[in-house]
Amino acid sequence: MERNRGPLGPVSSFPETDYRFGVGTLRMRVERIDWQRPLRYDDETWYEVVGMEVTADGRDVGRRQTLVRARSLAALRGNTPRH
Repeated sequence: MERNRGPLGPVSSFPETDYRFGVGTLRMRVERIDWQRPLRYDDETWYEVVGMEVTADGRDVGRRQTLVRARSLAALRGNTPRH
């Protein structure tokens, strides 16, 4: 997994249909995405994501690891280290 570059990241929101498993919108500061190991689920590409889950008002809930649908991660794709 590649670590998020830079300071504390912004909060990303993922609708219930775009992450596994949970209820409602998932809000988290993404720390790592395993771009090297995509998974196939429901005929779509998913990635393992690790970060800090936060409440709607920004309070930390705790560390979270989940699968997120690739299309929901498009805006984060550029946040990988350059070699």
